[in-house]
Amino acid sequence: MTETAMPSTATTDGDRTDVAGVLERLRLAEAKLARRREQQTGMNETDRAAMRYLLERVDAAEITPSMIVRALHLSPASGTALIDRLVARGLVVVEGHPHDRRKKIVRPLDRNIDPDHLDPLTMKLRSLASGLPARDARIVASFLEDVLALVSGTASPAN
Repeated sequence: MTETAMPSTATTDGDRTDVAGVLERLRLAEAKLARRREQQTGMNETDRAAMRYLLERVDAAEITPSMIVRALHLSPASGTALIDRLVARGLVVVEGHPHDRRKKIVRPLDRNIDPDHLDPLTMKLRSLASGLPARDARIVASFLEDVLALVSGTASPAN
């Protein structure tokens, strides 16, 4: 398979930007990036998201497995598998809650890990997004929410 570089403003009819074409290239680039990251770090996207979640909140709250499950929109079984992977890799520890024996607390073993080192692209994307004028940001966010709904299967079927 040969990759062809296309300008970021590829057009199909002169003045109209080929949004669908750019989205398809973005999806392919994301898939390639995900495979490369997983090969380099041994962590998948969900593992990195969970670590970022923990590291960004480690000093603010006691994080339970169910909080992680809700934040990442996982099933309880997937959340258990995720926590087990992170424990096995020596990234987190699960302890009993000091005041409620029914609860477990998840903590990173190294509280000093910079979440941005787990995924430097996230900070770059946040910076890029913060540079959008408010009106443009609303338009882009609305469009991306629609794309997300389609990708996640939560969009209403087209008539």
